[in-house]
Amino acid sequence: MKLICEECGADIPSDVCPACKEPAPLWAKFCPSCGKPLTRLISKTQAKKKRRLCSDESCIGIIGPDGLCTECGKRP
Repeated sequence: MKLICEECGADIPSDVCPACKEPAPLWAKFCPSCGKPLTRLISKTQAKKKRRLCSDESCIGIIGPDGLCTECGKRP
């Protein structure tokens, strides 16, 4: 199961919690499902740097795993 942003519908970089096996954002300090501390995950800033913005300057979308913009559907 992967995490999806409720605002824009983009995939949220995530990993599986070693305690409960539920997905947790890579920048989370604690698992949102079981509350256990997560130590191997990256910061929110590092995760944002991996995003690719749409090449259309009037669009606010990011390029999804399928290679298409999440807002306008164009390829970069």
